[in-house]
Amino acid sequence: MAPILSNPYSYEHEVQSLELVTFKCSVDQAANPWLVLPPHHPVVVQTQAFWTAIGSMTALEGAESTKWTALTWANWELGESVGGHAAYGNYRRIELDGHAAYEIVLSNDAGEPVVMFQGRGVVFRNRNFEKWREGSKEAARKAAPLEDFIYADKAALGLTQNERVLVAPLDPGIGYVESLVTDKNGFPPGNPMIGGSGDHVNSTHFHEIARQALFLIKDRTDIDTSGEMSLNRYIELGTPLRLNIHEQAERGITFELEQLGKACAKVILRW
Repeated sequence: MAPILSNPYSYEHEVQSLELVTFKCSVDQAANPWLVLPPHHPVVVQTQAFWTAIGSMTALEGAESTKWTALTWANWELGESVGGHAAYGNYRRIELDGHAAYEIVLSNDAGEPVVMFQGRGVVFRNRNFEKWREGSKEAARKAAPLEDFIYADKAALGLTQNERVLVAPLDPGIGYVESLVTDKNGFPPGNPMIGGSGDHVNSTHFHEIARQALFLIKDRTDIDTSGEMSLNRYIELGTPLRLNIHEQAERGITFELEQLGKACAKVILRW
C-alpha cells in the first residue's frame, strides 16, 4: 500500500485524454538504484509499474496526500530486454472482466516494448490505518522466529551483490518453499533495491520471492518470467510465509502464499 507521493522514476507526464497518459522514464541509477538490475528483473518490473501508475494517476486526478492505493491484481508480459531499460511509456485506463483497471506499456529507446503491465486496485482514505492493522501485526510479532531462520545460499540463486536472499533452502519433499522478509532484508538500507511503505511485504517482494523459489525448484537462474498475481490479504514483515506449490508445468508454476495458516496471495510465473 502506498500514498500518492512525488515520483522519482516517471516524469513529463502528458494527459492525452481522460483515459491516456504518456510519460518518460528515468535512467538515473543514483535516484533509482534498482535500475542496475536487468530490465526484466522482478524488482524492476514491479517498481516501474508502481511509480508509473502513481505518476499517471496523479496526472489524471491530481495528488491527494490523504489518499492511499492498494494493488489487488496484476498481470505482466515481457517484451524485449536486449535494447535496455524503458525510456518512455503510456498509461491507459481500461476495463477487465467488468472492473476498472489500467494498462502500462513501457518501451526502450528503440521503440521495442520492454514490459506490458495490467493492474487493478483500490483507493481509500488513510483514516484509521494503524488501528485496523494493529491486530494482524501483533499476531505476526508473536509468531516471529527467534533468529533461527536459515536462508538459501546466495550463490545458488545467482544473486548480485546488491540483491538479498529472501527464501529458505528447498526441501523437495514438502511441497513448499519458505520465505522470511524483514525490515532488514526487505527495504533500504539493508536491501537497496526494494522500496515501499515499509509496513508490510509488498508486490515487489512477492514477485522476487517467487522467482527465487523457482530458481531453487528448477536449479537454474536464467528464467525470465511473465506472470500474474492476486493479493487478498496483507503479509506481515518479520514472520515466515510459505510459497505452496499448487501447480507445476513445463513452462509455468503457481504459488499460493500463506502466512499464519491463511492464504494471502497467489503468484503465477510463466516463461
